[in-house]
Amino acid sequence: MKSLILLSLTWLLIGACQRGEHVLPENVAQLVGTWQLREPASPYPVTLQLALDTANPPDDVTPFITSGKSAINTYNGRMSAALDGMMIVTRLSTTEMAGSADAMQFEDVYFKNLKSVVRFDITSTNRLRLYFGTPQPGVLEFDKTQ
Repeated sequence: MKSLILLSLTWLLIGACQRGEHVLPENVAQLVGTWQLREPASPYPVTLQLALDTANPPDDVTPFITSGKSAINTYNGRMSAALDGMMIVTRLSTTEMAGSADAMQFEDVYFKNLKSVVRFDITSTNRLRLYFGTPQPGVLEFDKTQ
Protein backbone atom coordinates (compact mmCIF):
# COMPACT_ATOMS: atom_id res chain seq x y z
CA MET A 1 0.00 0.00 0.00
CA LYS A 2 2.85 2.40 0.87
CA SER A 3 4.38 1.70 -2.53
CA LEU A 4 1.14 2.60 -4.29
CA ILE A 5 0.83 5.86 -2.35
CA LEU A 6 4.49 6.73 -3.01
CA LEU A 7 4.07 5.97 -6.72
CA SER A 8 0.93 8.15 -6.90
CA LEU A 9 2.65 11.05 -5.15
CA THR A 10 5.63 10.74 -7.49
CA TRP A 11 3.39 10.96 -10.57
CA LEU A 12 1.56 13.98 -9.11
CA LEU A 13 4.86 15.71 -8.42
CA ILE A 14 6.15 15.02 -11.94
CA GLY A 15 2.91 16.30 -13.44
CA ALA A 16 3.04 19.46 -11.33
CA CYS A 17 6.61 20.20 -12.41
CA GLN A 18 5.87 20.02 -16.13
CA ARG A 19 5.54 23.34 -17.88
CA GLY A 20 2.20 24.47 -19.17
CA GLU A 21 1.34 25.54 -22.68
CA HIS A 22 3.72 28.20 -24.02
CA VAL A 23 2.01 31.46 -24.89
CA LEU A 24 3.78 33.95 -27.13
CA PRO A 25 3.61 37.60 -26.11
CA GLU A 26 1.81 39.69 -28.76
CA ASN A 27 4.87 41.75 -29.73
CA VAL A 28 6.94 38.58 -30.28
CA ALA A 29 4.14 36.73 -32.12
CA GLN A 30 3.90 39.61 -34.62
CA LEU A 31 7.46 38.87 -35.78
CA VAL A 32 6.33 35.72 -37.60
CA GLY A 33 6.04 36.27 -41.34
CA THR A 34 7.86 37.64 -44.36
CA TRP A 35 9.30 41.15 -44.28
CA GLN A 36 10.62 43.41 -47.07
CA LEU A 37 13.50 45.82 -46.38
CA ARG A 38 12.29 49.44 -46.50
CA GLU A 39 15.24 51.35 -45.00
CA PRO A 40 18.00 51.74 -45.84
CA ALA A 41 16.63 52.18 -49.31
CA SER A 42 17.93 49.61 -51.76
CA PRO A 43 17.57 49.00 -55.49
CA TYR A 44 17.62 45.28 -54.55
CA PRO A 45 14.62 43.40 -53.15
CA VAL A 46 15.74 42.21 -49.70
CA THR A 47 13.54 39.89 -47.65
CA LEU A 48 13.59 38.54 -44.12
CA GLN A 49 11.41 35.59 -43.15
CA LEU A 50 10.85 34.67 -39.51
CA ALA A 51 9.32 31.34 -38.49
CA LEU A 52 8.92 29.97 -34.99
CA ASP A 53 11.44 27.30 -34.14
CA THR A 54 8.92 24.65 -33.12
CA ALA A 55 11.68 22.25 -32.05
CA ASN A 56 12.62 24.73 -29.28
CA PRO A 57 9.53 26.13 -27.56
CA PRO A 58 9.81 29.60 -26.04
CA ASP A 59 10.83 30.03 -22.44
CA ASP A 60 12.27 33.43 -21.52
CA VAL A 61 13.15 34.03 -25.17
CA THR A 62 11.45 32.91 -28.36
CA PRO A 63 13.68 31.21 -30.95
CA PHE A 64 13.09 31.84 -34.65
CA ILE A 65 14.45 30.28 -37.79
CA THR A 66 15.25 33.07 -40.20
CA SER A 67 15.87 33.09 -43.92
CA GLY A 68 15.75 35.54 -46.75
CA LYS A 69 17.20 36.93 -49.93
CA SER A 70 19.57 39.84 -50.15
CA ALA A 71 20.93 41.64 -53.21
CA ILE A 72 22.55 38.49 -54.62
CA ASN A 73 22.56 35.67 -52.09
CA THR A 74 20.07 33.84 -49.93
CA TYR A 75 20.72 33.46 -46.22
CA ASN A 76 19.50 31.62 -43.16
CA GLY A 77 20.17 31.58 -39.48
CA ARG A 78 18.59 31.85 -36.08
CA MET A 79 17.18 34.76 -34.12
CA SER A 80 15.99 34.89 -30.54
CA ALA A 81 13.58 37.57 -29.31
CA ALA A 82 12.61 38.52 -25.77
CA LEU A 83 9.46 40.15 -24.45
CA ASP A 84 11.38 43.35 -23.63
CA GLY A 85 12.47 43.81 -27.27
CA MET A 86 15.96 42.38 -27.00
CA MET A 87 17.05 40.30 -29.98
CA ILE A 88 20.12 38.36 -31.02
CA VAL A 89 21.06 36.85 -34.38
CA THR A 90 23.20 33.72 -34.44
CA ARG A 91 24.54 31.29 -37.01
CA LEU A 92 23.83 33.47 -40.02
CA SER A 93 25.07 31.80 -43.19
CA THR A 94 24.79 32.80 -46.84
CA THR A 95 25.26 31.37 -50.26
CA GLU A 96 28.36 32.70 -52.00
CA MET A 97 27.32 33.85 -55.46
CA ALA A 98 29.08 36.80 -57.07
CA GLY A 99 27.38 39.86 -58.47
CA SER A 100 28.07 43.47 -59.33
CA ALA A 101 30.41 45.42 -57.07
CA ASP A 102 27.53 47.65 -55.88
CA ALA A 103 25.31 44.68 -55.04
CA MET A 104 28.11 42.89 -53.21
CA GLN A 105 28.97 46.03 -51.22
CA PHE A 106 25.31 46.55 -50.24
CA GLU A 107 24.96 42.90 -49.25
CA ASP A 108 28.14 42.95 -47.16
CA VAL A 109 26.87 45.93 -45.16
CA TYR A 110 23.38 44.39 -44.79
CA PHE A 111 24.76 41.11 -43.41
CA LYS A 112 27.14 42.89 -40.99
CA ASN A 113 24.24 44.97 -39.69
CA LEU A 114 21.90 41.99 -39.44
CA LYS A 115 24.49 40.00 -37.47
CA SER A 116 24.78 42.84 -34.95
CA VAL A 117 21.05 43.28 -34.24
CA VAL A 118 20.42 43.79 -30.52
CA ARG A 119 16.82 44.99 -30.31
CA PHE A 120 13.54 44.98 -32.21
CA ASP A 121 10.48 47.18 -32.22
CA ILE A 122 7.20 46.70 -34.04
CA THR A 123 5.79 50.16 -34.68
CA SER A 124 2.59 48.81 -36.25
CA THR A 125 1.37 45.39 -37.31
CA ASN A 126 3.18 45.88 -40.62
CA ARG A 127 6.40 47.71 -39.65
CA LEU A 128 9.46 46.16 -37.98
CA ARG A 129 12.61 47.93 -36.87
CA LEU A 130 15.78 46.00 -36.09
CA TYR A 131 18.35 48.08 -34.20
CA PHE A 132 21.99 47.12 -34.69
CA GLY A 133 25.12 48.24 -32.89
CA THR A 134 28.27 47.67 -34.89
CA PRO A 135 30.21 48.72 -36.79
CA GLN A 136 28.01 51.86 -36.85
CA PRO A 137 24.71 51.94 -34.88
CA GLY A 138 21.56 52.14 -36.98
CA VAL A 139 18.21 50.65 -37.91
CA LEU A 140 16.99 48.16 -40.51
CA GLU A 141 13.32 48.88 -41.21
CA PHE A 142 11.02 46.31 -42.81
CA ASP A 143 7.41 46.19 -44.04
CA LYS A 144 5.44 42.97 -43.59
CA THR A 145 4.41 41.31 -46.85
CA GLN A 146 2.84 38.13 -45.41
